[in-house]
Amino acid sequence: CRPEELSPFSSHGPLAGVAFQRAWEREAALRGGGDLVAPVQRVTDFMEGRPSAVDEGTFPKSSYRRGVRASSLHDLYPESLTGRLRAALESFDRQLPGFITDQALLHGVETRTSSPVRIDRNPLTLESVNVRGLYLAGEGAGYAGGIVSAAVDGQRIAEQIVRAVQAGHAERDSS
Repeated sequence: CRPEELSPFSSHGPLAGVAFQRAWEREAALRGGGDLVAPVQRVTDFMEGRPSAVDEGTFPKSSYRRGVRASSLHDLYPESLTGRLRAALESFDRQLPGFITDQALLHGVETRTSSPVRIDRNPLTLESVNVRGLYLAGEGAGYAGGIVSAAVDGQRIAEQIVRAVQAGHAERDSS
């Protein structure tokens, strides 16, 4: 998001982005009706800025296991963000014609991101700079931005731990 979109959350200081996420998650939960039911809107209706009509038998099915509830998502975010989502969908539709259809559903709201803080670690040993033997990895520690990069970071940490253990054994065996 853009800095001006965070201004309503500026009282949260460096965690304004987290407050931004929580606000949209809370609103989506209300629009879904609770119990982890996801609010959904037809992509065509989102693009046109109108609520989705729920016609029995014609409303698209969803694979989301907790259930869905028709709800407007086009007015959920600030207009600048909704406009960027529409532009992204149009771009995707140019690459994959037929993506924008009345049989496609947008589910709201997925807002997970990397940790808003980063816990310092030694760049060579990958250990915490404050606690020897503590290896911080992945999104929670601020070193990844998704499942693949978290897995890669976890592998780097595991390899470093193996090296550290092997070095400890070699040091112990030589004395």
